[in-house]
Amino acid sequence: MSGETISVIIAIVGVGGTLASAVVTQVLAQRTESQRAEREERIRVAEQRASEDQRRIDQLRSCYVQLNAHDRHYRDAMLAYAYALKSGSADAEAAEVSSARRTQRDTRAEAQLVASDAVLQIESHVNAQLTVAYRRLMGATSQSDSSTRQAQLSRVIELLDSIIAQQGHVRALMRLEVRASQELPDWYNPEIGPPEHYQASS
Repeated sequence: MSGETISVIIAIVGVGGTLASAVVTQVLAQRTESQRAEREERIRVAEQRASEDQRRIDQLRSCYVQLNAHDRHYRDAMLAYAYALKSGSADAEAAEVSSARRTQRDTRAEAQLVASDAVLQIESHVNAQLTVAYRRLMGATSQSDSSTRQAQLSRVIELLDSIIAQQGHVRALMRLEVRASQELPDWYNPEIGPPEHYQASS
């Protein structure tokens, strides 16, 4: 083989190597770009999910703050009214109970569209007891016999005091769902309900 032929072969190999190198470089660059785009897409999706999750948590937190506050206020208003009735006139307290009851009812209606089933289920125990307390409280206001009225009011006060523990269970679950706590306390009982002798509606 002549030197000229060898030179041609070497030249061809050199050109082929250069072209192959360019192709390989392009393929690697495209692969790197594809991987970068995939990473960016995963990050974007993760950030979007995190943002949506945070919006959901914020929505729950707002809902639960209102529900907890208005359940407590309704209970406190009825308790103040019951004590005022035991002492005498209670016109201001009566108006406060009516206002608190309307607000609590509206808040529960909103919560039913936002709150989790678990929270709604356990909070319904609280609401049921508040309803019983309200009916008994209204019954006591129409009682003409003083001793009978006093006895009925004492039962209402006892009932309202018993609701505090149930409200604590509701708050514990709410705190977990809005990530204010990492786990439910040992005393939490998802099946907690009203004391048996308070379940009657009258």
